[in-house]
Amino acid sequence: MQKNHNAISGVLNHNQSAELYQLRRYFPDAALAELIEQFWLVDWDLRGKPAHRQQNLPDPNFHFVISNGSASLLGPVSKSYSYEMQGKGQIIGVKFGLGALAARLNFKPADFIDQQMDAQQLFDIDCSQLQAELSVAHSDQQILAILHACFLPFAVPPSGQCTRVRQLVGLIKQQSDITSVELLAERSAVSVQTIQRCFRQYLGLNPKWLIRKYRLHQALLLLEQQAVTAADLVAALGYSDQSHLIHDFKDFLGMTPSAYQSIP
Repeated sequence: MQKNHNAISGVLNHNQSAELYQLRRYFPDAALAELIEQFWLVDWDLRGKPAHRQQNLPDPNFHFVISNGSASLLGPVSKSYSYEMQGKGQIIGVKFGLGALAARLNFKPADFIDQQMDAQQLFDIDCSQLQAELSVAHSDQQILAILHACFLPFAVPPSGQCTRVRQLVGLIKQQSDITSVELLAERSAVSVQTIQRCFRQYLGLNPKWLIRKYRLHQALLLLEQQAVTAADLVAALGYSDQSHLIHDFKDFLGMTPSAYQSIP
């Protein structure tokens, strides 16, 4: 499987915290490319050191996560979430493709926002057996082989609607000057009504929310890369004024831009 070397986004204060843990990301084999966006593995050894709370602003994907002896399915996160690392530990994660689980859900995707559930609600998986197999894996390659075999029976064929949703989200992520659903419709040649319907059906989140979220991703990236002020971010990312920038920071992260910059 191919390692994912794309830039990491949505991990807050990544430059400062990266030395505390080891994050690796891998693309799935072609047979699982529609179902799974990537596998991700995190290990840390903080024995004798202070615990670390890692805050993230994640993509709107479902995740299958094995951590602390349990397996769970995490629904899309609406704002930010944090995870405390202490002692020695590991997280094994599967990031599903956008919209890939829509056909398997018994409820609307919106019902799964910010929810954690038993993975066996959607997958006929013996999680105890899976964890037992993973516990004796001694390399990333072995872990990925086990996960690949586990999820291969659930592989899905390409879906035109999923492809459209992923293209729309890709535009939002790549073009920070898209500041409204109307602009997204213009750039994509897809009507506002169709965009809203696709997002509701496959993501459970509205496009306006994602536009705000990914513009904040860009703001965080700029703060990581260089010394910038709130005024610089307003100018670079097309915010109408500093109050709108501060509002988004508080709404998604619970802090102001200056408070974020002051985190050690």
